[in-house]
Amino acid sequence: MVNIMNSNLTRTVLTLSQFAAQKLLHYGFDLAQGRQVNLSIAFVDHSGVLLAFGRMDEAPVVTVDVAIGKARTAAFLGAPSKVFEDMINAGQPSMTTVPGILPLQGGVPLVSGKALVGAVGVSGASGEEDQAMASLISEALNKL
Repeated sequence: MVNIMNSNLTRTVLTLSQFAAQKLLHYGFDLAQGRQVNLSIAFVDHSGVLLAFGRMDEAPVVTVDVAIGKARTAAFLGAPSKVFEDMINAGQPSMTTVPGILPLQGGVPLVSGKALVGAVGVSGASGEEDQAMASLISEALNKL
């Protein structure tokens, strides 16, 4: 008989809470207003499942799926989505065929302690500005 309580068979996983995702979403919108950019911002849990999303009134509709895709990419990779974009720009176009990955900067993992708890994706400004905003939002997680 197998002991299902054996620590080798189960593990505890930390993940971003809905409460934290909502607070970070409002923080991101405040940052965007201060920079006069209109964004969509998405938060996913550690496995890439959508937790929270918001699109500012003037953000283009295309930013919806892009923000979600950037967040999922950062969660799947455990690294900024920019890493993937850089691989493609460095001459590895075959990386575009990886399912579920969006090779655009603006997705950043959310880390608490050493644990990947989720990711944020930002879309609506330039790639560099999206990346900067996502990084600022990510840094705010441990200040909540």
